[in-house]
Amino acid sequence: MSASDSITKAKLFNPSNVTYKAPLVNKRGGKSVMCQLNGAPIVLQFPLMLTWGINERVDEQSGRVSYDMALQFEKGKSSSIDKFESALQKFQDKILDDAVSKSKEWFGKSKLSREVAEAMMYPILKHPKKKDGSGEPDFERSPTLKLKIPFWDNKYNIELYSMEGKPAYLPEDTARKMGIDSPQGVRCPVDLVPKASHVKGLLACTGVWMAGGRFGVTWKLVQACVRPPVRLVGSGQCHIAEDSDDEEMDDTLNKHDAVVNNDNSSSYKEEEVLGPTFDESDQEEAEEEAEEEAGEQKETCPPSPKKKKRVVRRKKVVKSDD
Repeated sequence: MSASDSITKAKLFNPSNVTYKAPLVNKRGGKSVMCQLNGAPIVLQFPLMLTWGINERVDEQSGRVSYDMALQFEKGKSSSIDKFESALQKFQDKILDDAVSKSKEWFGKSKLSREVAEAMMYPILKHPKKKDGSGEPDFERSPTLKLKIPFWDNKYNIELYSMEGKPAYLPEDTARKMGIDSPQGVRCPVDLVPKASHVKGLLACTGVWMAGGRFGVTWKLVQACVRPPVRLVGSGQCHIAEDSDDEEMDDTLNKHDAVVNNDNSSSYKEEEVLGPTFDESDQEEAEEEAEEEAGEQKETCPPSPKKKKRVVRRKKVVKSDD
């Protein structure tokens, strides 16, 4: 079986084909159950989705650093996203049903009701809470799916690519095997997946965990193609498109410049003028004052007085007939 044969498109994910391996007990007494799809690990190819970037979390007690990322299921954006959301909801329902039927094997309980299982399970899809202070989930708003970013020995174990498939981040071992330099340079995945990016890629289900009377499903990111948000300022790229109207104006200016160049160049000289001849700075000054007022709380000293603008204009010197 090739690597691509083990990948299922998220919109085609059928949870009814999921099976489980026997629970494994860790050194802390918790359990984990590996999930399989058609006898292989669950690896899903998810569609292009919104993310708010990669989060860094530091455990205050142990100092352990971990990273995660959330995929947002924007309602009505695409049929693939809607089908993926529906499949995950069905997967959650299946796990709840199986938690009841396997209560002895999974939790050491002879009986477990569906209601109790629902209270014990962390939902796969997390909805934001209602704004009324009740703490209840708001099912009218877009849910998110949390993905862990594999990170150990101070190294990230994921691959990031551009939308064209060009490597943007590769683990050092992977780059070495390919005989290339690491494409990321000094950048890390946190830098390469900024807030409001869109990503598509591969995620894997690492199984069902049970600990402290609760249980849930964990997912990790494997690969992703990243589409960063378009930022007009700070990108270092010109986003101004060509326009036929501008070409017409450009032709007019070129003709004017040609006439000026053919004239006696000595008949023109530069004259320095203190301020424009028309009042174009009123709006700019009002905006500057508004910005200064908004930033007064952060200022530790009064702002320096604004300097008067100096504008250089060309003035034609009319020749004397003398």
